[in-house]
Amino acid sequence: MVSFRLAALFLLAASEAESYVARSPFLARSRCRGAIHHMVATSDVATADPIVYPLYGPRTAPADLQVPPAVREGGAGVDAGALPCPAFTPGDADPSGYLGAREDCWNASCKDWPDVIAVPACAEDVRAVVAAAAGRRVAVLSGGHSPMCMPDGAFLISLRQMNGVVVDAEAMTVTAGGGAKIGEVDAALKPFNFAVPLGTHPDTGIGGLTLGGGIGWLTPRVGLAIDNLVSAEVVLADGSQVTASESSHSDLYWALRGGGGNFGVVVSFTYKVYAIGGADGFEPGTVLGGIVPFDPENFDRATVIEKYGADTLATDKDNVQMLLLPNGGPPISVFTHHGTAKEANAALEDLGTGYGKTPPPKDGVKPITWTDGVQTLTALGDPNGPGDLLAPGNPFYYTAGFANDITPQLSAFLAKAQVDAVTKTGIHDGGAIVIMPLAGPFNDVPPASTAVSARGAKFWVVFLLRLEGNEEERAEGMAWGRALKKEFMAMEGVVTDMRLNKQGSMVADDEKQSVLPSQNEGCVEKMRDIKKKYDPNNLFCFASLSK
Repeated sequence: MVSFRLAALFLLAASEAESYVARSPFLARSRCRGAIHHMVATSDVATADPIVYPLYGPRTAPADLQVPPAVREGGAGVDAGALPCPAFTPGDADPSGYLGAREDCWNASCKDWPDVIAVPACAEDVRAVVAAAAGRRVAVLSGGHSPMCMPDGAFLISLRQMNGVVVDAEAMTVTAGGGAKIGEVDAALKPFNFAVPLGTHPDTGIGGLTLGGGIGWLTPRVGLAIDNLVSAEVVLADGSQVTASESSHSDLYWALRGGGGNFGVVVSFTYKVYAIGGADGFEPGTVLGGIVPFDPENFDRATVIEKYGADTLATDKDNVQMLLLPNGGPPISVFTHHGTAKEANAALEDLGTGYGKTPPPKDGVKPITWTDGVQTLTALGDPNGPGDLLAPGNPFYYTAGFANDITPQLSAFLAKAQVDAVTKTGIHDGGAIVIMPLAGPFNDVPPASTAVSARGAKFWVVFLLRLEGNEEERAEGMAWGRALKKEFMAMEGVVTDMRLNKQGSMVADDEKQSVLPSQNEGCVEKMRDIKKKYDPNNLFCFASLSK
């Protein structure tokens, strides 16, 4: 049942990608000088029922949710009224503002109870909030996907109101507020048929994604998000604001590109953008894309995984495929091609050759737009809706790592994990393992150029396990996920992921999230030196280097 349901949903995403209206009630306040205002983009084709992503507006907490008595005094000593922006504490007489702000945390497994949640609307607000937070333990929420975006006892700065996007078509750049999400950036770029190398799901915040490196659909073509970061506006621990770029605070610019949120609050990012689609045979903004499932009755899972790895390394940068391994379902090639119609169809025809005795079905692949098609594929065509297996508010266990090659050993391991997942207590059928290609510009960047130094890897492997059941059952599912992580990390050619644990060189198991090292020792020491320079008192103590 799982395999047929997923295949059907992916076919829908590929063939009936709907238009949507991007809306944000969190426009920057007029009193905030220089704030980035959100550009609202609409489809050229009117629809009776446009999709409105829930991520654009405030989220409402469950009606029966209450603040636990043990944390109600957490905000004691915080004068929320003295801050220049809305701020909420667990002890508020009306807790709805506090509870609603907590809902911006995507992963229910990491949704804890901060002492205060401040919601600035511009950089001026952020500077004042940072100054008011001196001596406390500060966390920052951008889009809410980080395991450290909603910690217990934190003075939390939520940037979700700072989600404006400005496109400079002449300079081929886009500037987005630190609280913007991928879907909001894509909506602003859509009228120009531009794309930016940011992730694969509209709900993901650009802040945490970028500061961790930023892998997405365009990585095999143009590199990571950090490889396309032109500059960043940063509020430092002392309340000052600086521009980090190649020519200004270059050490901070180096650290921000993969070093996480250790060094300040990034209030805006400026990226290079790229024209998308429009190759011979396609309209601007349109590429060939969709899904190709490999039915386990006709294909051996491990063989598909291994051959996918080999074919990915042998192809050109126009042919970008992600391999999705949904729990208990078929391996699925999520296929996109940026070349001409002739080239794209030839690549599609070749896909799956030698994988099994018969070719896989390819009727789920057709011309699709970038924003409403490709960028919604991992959301099953329904970002944050009922059909999205990655919708916010659910508990997840996540771990990931770089791999130098998809070896027979790794292929067999991943195939077994895909099958075993549906038999494990506490693991929801909606989880998946995802393999993303990195070969190309990612490998061309010298290891010392950014804080992501594992530049020899060819693949990024993600274990995205959605949990279910009661607390005890979820804990059992999480334990299985941690066991998978340990086995995965012990394999030849696995170089772990781009997050960094507190030791900087040792693997640490976290009860809620897997945090693994990837930076080499020289890279770690350089980050620590920059941390001491820009945040000597460790104000931003929930970031990965200093948690």
